[in-house]
Amino acid sequence: MLLELFLGKRTVVHPRGLGSLGALAFGAALLSPRTAGAQRYYVVYPDGEPWARFNVGFDGEGVVPLSAPVPLSGNTLSGGAGFKIRFGEQFRFAGVRFIPEVGYGYDHLFATDDIGDAFAWDLHRVFGGARIAFGRVIVPGFYAHVGYGWRETGDLDVGDDAGVAFDAGVLLDIHVIPRFGFGAHVEYATIDAQPYAPHWLAVGVHADVVF
Repeated sequence: MLLELFLGKRTVVHPRGLGSLGALAFGAALLSPRTAGAQRYYVVYPDGEPWARFNVGFDGEGVVPLSAPVPLSGNTLSGGAGFKIRFGEQFRFAGVRFIPEVGYGYDHLFATDDIGDAFAWDLHRVFGGARIAFGRVIVPGFYAHVGYGWRETGDLDVGDDAGVAFDAGVLLDIHVIPRFGFGAHVEYATIDAQPYAPHWLAVGVHADVVF
């Protein structure tokens, strides 16, 4: 009688009840961190992209000289074209894209004198700076760079020279493809290359890819 009562208590009350509670607690402990981790990933990276990525950009642009200098040879700058290539790190936070970057820029200005001789100006720049833009799909922003630039020309009245290079511009980007953006920009640029320091306005398009 006592043995049956003892076995009945073991079977009905303690071991199985405690085992079930233990199994439930163990399952909850296993499932809870995974669920929380998935929720944290979704909040931090809603579009599946990390907040920092390596960025490569390319700009193509037309060039309009500003206050174009007229040297003794009579060469008149009449416009040109150029490009830039940029490397940086794109950081994204709270709807802002911030890209510290370095790069190289080249612009070719056409020049023709009174008797039809052409002495083009080739303008080179290496620079560092940053760009900042706001938004997710339609993304306006601005940028600025400073660096070292030099001018090369066959015009002996102008000559080759180098100096501080600076540019600043505004941009409008479109981001509809993951890791890729494209847009347009307007930029003021100059190189302190004497005696005729070039100043120009660049209008163009650009594209950026993140890796």
